[in-house]
Amino acid sequence: MKLETVIGLVMAEIDRAEKIHPVWPRNLIHAGMVVSEEQGELNKAILDHDEGKGSKRQMIIEAVHTAAMAIRFLKNIEETEENE
Repeated sequence: MKLETVIGLVMAEIDRAEKIHPVWPRNLIHAGMVVSEEQGELNKAILDHDEGKGSKRQMIIEAVHTAAMAIRFLKNIEETEENE
């Protein structure tokens, strides 16, 4: 998959997610858990594919969701509480 395609998919997912869930958690732990939850779904999609029960398409969807939430985490980190 070309980088331009990947970036387009991730940006579209960010737009979609921000419309559905416009409020991002201000607490760093909760914000990080959003990313972890998506990464867990990616792990499941990979395992399902490896066992012949899932599709490459589902792995791509979950990878895009994970990337989108990681970008939202980074985008909002300056607005979260400081724990330095």
